[in-house]
Amino acid sequence: MTSADGAWDRAAAVASDLKPGTWESVETLALLALAARDRPKDAALWCRAAEECAARLKPGGWASVRALALLSMATRATPG
Repeated sequence: MTSADGAWDRAAAVASDLKPGTWESVETLALLALAARDRPKDAALWCRAAEECAARLKPGGWASVRALALLSMATRATPG
């Protein structure tokens, strides 16, 4: 296992422990989708999870703008 794989595994594990339904979780899921660009199925799953979470939240502050911008980047980078 490379150090990149180990970092990926740790990031995914930590993300699963975060509180869902927050802009922080949308941002985290989008970052994971971006990090998984070389794993298209994983990237699509993380991106879809971020989109579903974001759809339930009310935008309005800097946290929502940052999370939605990252989600946009992740959506464009994710194949399919």
